Amino acid sequence: MSNALRHVFAAELRKLATLPAVHSTVAITVLATPGLALAAGFRAVEYGQLGLILLGILTSAGEYGGSQIHISLLSVPNRTLLLSGKVLAYLAVATPAALLTGALSIVAAEAPGAALPGATVYLVMIGLLALAVAVLLRSVAGTVATLATSVFVVSPLLAAVTNAAEYLPDRAGTSLYRPGVLSAWEGGAVMAAWLVITFAVTVITFTKRDAR
Repeated sequence: MSNALRHVFAAELRKLATLPAVHSTVAITVLATPGLALAAGFRAVEYGQLGLILLGILTSAGEYGGSQIHISLLSVPNRTLLLSGKVLAYLAVATPAALLTGALSIVAAEAPGAALPGATVYLVMIGLLALAVAVLLRSVAGTVATLATSVFVVSPLLAAVTNAAEYLPDRAGTSLYRPGVLSAWEGGAVMAAWLVITFAVTVITFTKRDAR
């Protein structure tokens, strides 16, 4: 890691540490998801993903509510570097949160321990996708509404009528720990493809347009 990236990462991590919403999001996700697992089994992870989605959104779109994004761009004119720092800061918070959420949910649901790596990877990846979408939409509320509707409304409705819905990012990603139509490897590959495409669009957009 270059010195510049290390400094940006540290600055972005400090920003996250100062946001009360980040603290409450992580705490509620880690504590509430295992509770849901007592009733819903390990599928509770699919509800817990909302916390990781929100964490990804707060990491990248939280600055658009005021003038903070302008200050950040003045401090770090290299937008690719700034976005990289945000991604690393997200990973530093999301990875242990996802791992703990999955581990506690497995215990609560008495699920196979072998599902933990896949569940952890999925939770981190869905939050990364949210981070990228939030940069495109530049709105916390707008991104939450868009992704919540996509994951909890559109995806289940489509799944009820066609197997093609299994190639949506959320349903493909759940195959990492709960294989169905797609195997874990197939689901992981589809989810990774969604991430690569979305981040490619995000990087291009973020580096070309103004900050407003």
